[in-house]
Amino acid sequence: MAAAGAIPAAWGALVWAVSAGLRELHPLLYLVVAAALFKTTFSVRMLAREAKRIGDLLAAGDLAAARRRMPALVSRETGALTASQAAAGAIESVAENSTDSVVGPLLAFALFGLPGAVVYRAVNTLDSMIGYRGRYEYLGKASARLDDLVNLVPARLAAALLWCTAALLPSMRAAGAWRVAWSHRRRTASPNAGWTIGAMAGALGVTLEKPRHYRIGAPAPPPDSRHIHQATRALYCASLLATALAGAALVLAATLGRAA
Repeated sequence: MAAAGAIPAAWGALVWAVSAGLRELHPLLYLVVAAALFKTTFSVRMLAREAKRIGDLLAAGDLAAARRRMPALVSRETGALTASQAAAGAIESVAENSTDSVVGPLLAFALFGLPGAVVYRAVNTLDSMIGYRGRYEYLGKASARLDDLVNLVPARLAAALLWCTAALLPSMRAAGAWRVAWSHRRRTASPNAGWTIGAMAGALGVTLEKPRHYRIGAPAPPPDSRHIHQATRALYCASLLATALAGAALVLAATLGRAA
């Protein structure tokens, strides 16, 4: 519990102090450093690139190489994955990270500024590092539960943005995105992951399965490499929508602040 609370708080305080000092020194210096720090809180291109590499390997029939690359995206055992299970794992990672790597940091920044985005990312990183079951489960349990808490709103917003994306992209199904997200949202152990995985499964018209854990989207067919590329396009589109939404929130807050 001390790690879950103190580490994100320490990073947030440090970033707040650095930001305040740089703002006093020079506005342009503050802007450059703040932009660099903010960039560390989200990742779209790297996530899409890793998913596309797996898609390309599967399309070329090189399942063994795809299995070797999978640990860059998922924590599950990859040595025995079938081609459809590898495709599902890549798509699930893209869907889940639409919350962790896009919507969550942008929402935290819009509401609480740069320190808020850094605190959010620290919470999320702690969960990914130590929030697992097994021998040291209780070392990371508090971090995992805190991550669940801070993602209650971002995950549902990310699912809504994926639904909007499905309505904009001709190759995707908007009705399926919301139907599967709503009906299958409780099939994951996480209270949040089912929303975005369900939205992506419904939008693509596939079943995303993590063996012995969940099947989301059934009875639709399993995914293949083509669906990975569709998922990455959806990620980019949802990221643009999330950025526009965060920008609108910042403009509105500034306008209300001037009016007050």
